[in-house]
Amino acid sequence: MKILLSMRELMKTRRIKSNLLKFFESKPLTDKEKSFIMSALHNQEKYPQLHPNIWKIVCDIEKRYKNV
Repeated sequence: MKILLSMRELMKTRRIKSNLLKFFESKPLTDKEKSFIMSALHNQEKYPQLHPNIWKIVCDIEKRYKNV
């Protein structure tokens, strides 16, 4: 239940915050993943939140590297 609550909290603000950005910088992302994250950061400058589909991919990338 607590895990679901924290996932819901993360879903409320679909933004790449500084701690998530530092996490990505510390991992060996592929060129395609780096490009995608940089594009998402650029979109954050224009819009208050990332699109749900983009946010889902960001979360998938994060999960992939958290399990390594």
